[in-house]
Amino acid sequence: MATGQQQVAPRQQRSRAVSQWSPRTEMERIFQDFFRDFRDLASWNPQSVLALTSSFPTVEMAEEKDKYVVKVETPGLEKEDIRISITDNTLHLRGEVRQEESQEDRNYIFSERVYGTFSRDIPLPSAVNADQVRATVKNGVLSIELPKAKEAMSKEIKVESQK
Repeated sequence: MATGQQQVAPRQQRSRAVSQWSPRTEMERIFQDFFRDFRDLASWNPQSVLALTSSFPTVEMAEEKDKYVVKVETPGLEKEDIRISITDNTLHLRGEVRQEESQEDRNYIFSERVYGTFSRDIPLPSAVNADQVRATVKNGVLSIELPKAKEAMSKEIKVESQK
């Protein structure tokens, strides 16, 4: 060994078992556990899915020149099962998915249907004329037409020059 050089001990290898842990693997395990638990909850009590999701029923809103049009998926619901109201620029949808009469001679293998009440509050972009709102249901789709209030309608303003 030459003068001024130091002898360095050979580097020891770490155990492979310890080095295989990674944050990504741990996060994947956590997500898998979470979704497995959620699936178990849903299969145990289907009504809990309806309570846990704020997006039932599914809704879309479009804007036209003089009104907003809201479409709501309501399969299996009759008009008597749905209540609509408007308060403070918010469209309130309430309803109930009723369970069919039970058939005692039927032994379900599984059921993904959910029953119970639902509630959706949809903020409106601007004021509407509540007296002229029209709602119809056809083929499982509820259509709501909400005419814009006069002050909410857009209007093009012509610019004039002063002489």
